[in-house]
Amino acid sequence: MVDTARAGFPTDMYRAADHGQMGNLESMAEGMVDTVTRYVEEKPIPAMLWALGIGFVLGWRLKPW
Repeated sequence: MVDTARAGFPTDMYRAADHGQMGNLESMAEGMVDTVTRYVEEKPIPAMLWALGIGFVLGWRLKPW
């Protein structure tokens, strides 16, 4: 299967070319979002199960009663 969405330049090259004025925190946050987005696109079922598990644990631990 050919991945046409990944044809072209890597995301690191786009980030280096487009966001020269970005601070360290912003670049780390954007890198994290890019990584998570790529993981969700490549493996949607494990990502959904992680989100469900994290939501279940947070809902169970943060319930008001």
